[in-house]
Amino acid sequence: MDQIAFIDAEIEQKTGRILDIGAVREDGSGFRKNSLAELSAFLKGAHYVCGHNIIKHDFKYLGRAIKEAGINQVIDTLTLSPLLFPAKPYHALLKDDKLRTDDINNPLSDSIKARDLFHDEVAVFEELAPVQKGIYCGLLPTRARDSNRPPLQT
Repeated sequence: MDQIAFIDAEIEQKTGRILDIGAVREDGSGFRKNSLAELSAFLKGAHYVCGHNIIKHDFKYLGRAIKEAGINQVIDTLTLSPLLFPAKPYHALLKDDKLRTDDINNPLSDSIKARDLFHDEVAVFEELAPVQKGIYCGLLPTRARDSNRPPLQT
């Protein structure tokens, strides 16, 4: 799993402008800047990029930097969470580090949370019966259905 980089972005909803980008690698190195070029450099060497709601949200804004880093496999913890934690009432990342609800999110902190959630998901997946693992893998796409969505690797 040392080949996975975990990322998150804060986007201004009205304009779509990137406000902040955070990323963390398995070795603990972190990134927090507002630069797609520097994000791409940070991601180089990773084989996968993982984030929470990355497919429907972050990839739209960060996809170019991800592709320029040579990464074409994306893992979305939000897609996996309902399958692996069906008893949870909701699947958003817990924002327990925010003092007020109107505080801006910290994308580096959210990247670390996505990494931790991914490791929890892998642990639960490993405990599943082989048949159930096969069913879940069959439910998740392995190739993009259109050019606007990244491939999903399970």
